[in-house]
Amino acid sequence: MTHEEMLEVAAQREAMNSQKRKIEKQFDAWFDELEGYSFRYERFWDDFDQAKDKNDYHTTKSMVKWMRTAFEMGYYACESKINGESK
Repeated sequence: MTHEEMLEVAAQREAMNSQKRKIEKQFDAWFDELEGYSFRYERFWDDFDQAKDKNDYHTTKSMVKWMRTAFEMGYYACESKINGESK
């Protein structure tokens, strides 16, 4: 691999990491919003704590992964609509 190719790969990785950090910040802001009479995170952590109290670690781990993935998919769906892409 040439030096230029290595620089290109590094630039692509940095762009992907930057996009991931941007989505994570947006997720955190969304997760902390008031929705109805409670914050989203309150409802989520209440369910999470119930699973944790039952020592259901698979469920707790899956819940966090599902929440972040759902947010990212929604983000990308909205982004593609804004950019006029069809997927």
